[in-house]
Amino acid sequence: MMILHARRSDTDMLNVIEVLNVYPENYQHAFDVALEMDNRNLVKLLYSNFSAGKIIVEFTLLGKTRSV
Repeated sequence: MMILHARRSDTDMLNVIEVLNVYPENYQHAFDVALEMDNRNLVKLLYSNFSAGKIIVEFTLLGKTRSV
């Protein structure tokens, strides 16, 4: 829910690491959350890079309606 509510109106993309504020100690947890959201068609997992501290997702239409 935290990620869904963090969606900004000016973009459909979001860095999960910034929202959860868990890098680097729980990077795997943040990745698992993003992957589970992708599996539920709430977001599309676009990019993941441990060294850069990024897990970029894009909200789907279903994710946008759930975040309202």
